[in-house]
Amino acid sequence: MAMFCRRWPRVLAGSAAALVTTGVVLYAYGGMWVRTPTMRASYAAMVARGEQPPLPARFVVPIPGCVCHSDDPVLQAQHSRRRIRECSSCH
Repeated sequence: MAMFCRRWPRVLAGSAAALVTTGVVLYAYGGMWVRTPTMRASYAAMVARGEQPPLPARFVVPIPGCVCHSDDPVLQAQHSRRRIRECSSCH
């Protein structure tokens, strides 16, 4: 019991540090998912027809549940390249 009492502050501090680090990484690199494969395919078809420009490659970690709620495939595709820290420009 005495060993546990000396170790729990370190375990708690380590857990808090891991949680904060995860939050910082997701804020810096986390982004939205395209809601459905149909939306992604629709945008790809527009690019193939030359109606829309291809989106530049960008490192974004998709966060489950973070989606663009628009029904516009162009807007969804564009927002899938944004990071959480850039969402305040729209919202």
